[in-house]
Amino acid sequence: MRFQIFSVMKVNGNIKNIMTLLTVAMVFLACEPEEIVTEVTVNVVEGPGGSISDLPYVKSGFVAASILSTPTGFSYFTNYFSERPSGNIDLTTGNAASFGNYFPQTIYKFLAFGASLDTENLELSRYAVDPETNQITRAGAIPLSANLSQVLIINDELGVYTIFDTPSLFLFNPTTMQFIEEIPMPNAVQVDVLPNQTNSYFHIIHRIQDNRIFLPLTTNSGVSPQFYDAEDIYVEVVNLNTRTWEKTVVFSQATYPLTRGMENPMVDEEGNIFILTQGQYSLDFQFGPTAPARSRPQIIKIPANSTDFDSDYSFNPVNFIGFENSVAQLCTGAIYGENGIAYMVMTAEADVPRVNELLAKLAMGTITDEEFNELANLVTNSPNMRWAQVDLNAQTAELIPGMPFTAGFSYPLSYKVDGKFLFQTFNPNDGSNGYYEYDPATNMATNVYNIENGGVATHLFVLQE
Repeated sequence: MRFQIFSVMKVNGNIKNIMTLLTVAMVFLACEPEEIVTEVTVNVVEGPGGSISDLPYVKSGFVAASILSTPTGFSYFTNYFSERPSGNIDLTTGNAASFGNYFPQTIYKFLAFGASLDTENLELSRYAVDPETNQITRAGAIPLSANLSQVLIINDELGVYTIFDTPSLFLFNPTTMQFIEEIPMPNAVQVDVLPNQTNSYFHIIHRIQDNRIFLPLTTNSGVSPQFYDAEDIYVEVVNLNTRTWEKTVVFSQATYPLTRGMENPMVDEEGNIFILTQGQYSLDFQFGPTAPARSRPQIIKIPANSTDFDSDYSFNPVNFIGFENSVAQLCTGAIYGENGIAYMVMTAEADVPRVNELLAKLAMGTITDEEFNELANLVTNSPNMRWAQVDLNAQTAELIPGMPFTAGFSYPLSYKVDGKFLFQTFNPNDGSNGYYEYDPATNMATNVYNIENGGVATHLFVLQE
């Protein structure tokens, strides 16, 4: 079947990110260590009453993580460091632990939150570093009725989450890990134009200025090659003050409202909300500069003091840096800085000749299944992206000096720590496999570390009180 690679990619939640990296991760198999089984004590606990600072976990340091393809599947490695790791590091020794799954979806102080550390339980898990073992441990959980879609922490007493194909927002206490309330969205948009179409919320935005939650819809069916099966963006609005669903807002001719990576909300100091929409990566057979706007990346905006889209604001940063002719444009990993400046990783190199050669075969109908999968891999997994600075107000973009090319489709992870930014990079061509730190004050980027053993770099969890 010609679309087999996309059928594999189009599965729920985090597995989608894992499978799209498969081709790239295979680079590491030639130097793969023996599969390591780490004996890890996994504790199921609820937090005690009182302050989050009273929780009995390590409150400073760094947890580096990776994913390794093995003959039996995937292994996730984590390793705790009391000081920031640097140089070439090995994630399979020292304080290493391995899990069937490790994908923190949000970081809050010295805690991380995501799906279960195994692949069996449906739950919202809290991860922390055990002070006795200096290893990641399960530090509380809330059982779910479906896979976790996304989670965001508002403060010590309130977090929110969504679950797969369910039109509700759920509230919980991140200190005690106790469920609080379900806010149903009875009139939320549910797209149902294709067989087995699902409707989920993988991105959660909190606007502190009016205490509202904005939930962009991801609607998807396994019968099409693309990840998003609609032609418009739908965002549900929930008022946390009244704990009620309010409305659906729509932006026409944009698709796939995800950033990938940590799904960092982009809300500026005034309360303007910016949403990065991915487009279709040409999976809708719309190629190059003649593709409609909805098929390409766009940044769209909900202005401060409003719950409606600004229909006149739409900005494609890949076009701005000069790659409007790319067969498929990618722009992922968005994170907001300050004063209207955000950061993203985007297409920053012309397509290799092989892409155009395969496109010609596709146009003539002579492409084979193997060649189609090769084309898909070249378009989505090639290390032809670079991290860039984006001025959301001026609608301009420029590449960050000193950052290497990276394959930023599967794990475009980005973090803001003490006014600086940590950007994940992976490029088998130059050996980059870790993190760079970018300082906006100096406009300089420097390498933090590269993983030499343990697989492909994923998260860097910075513990803070």
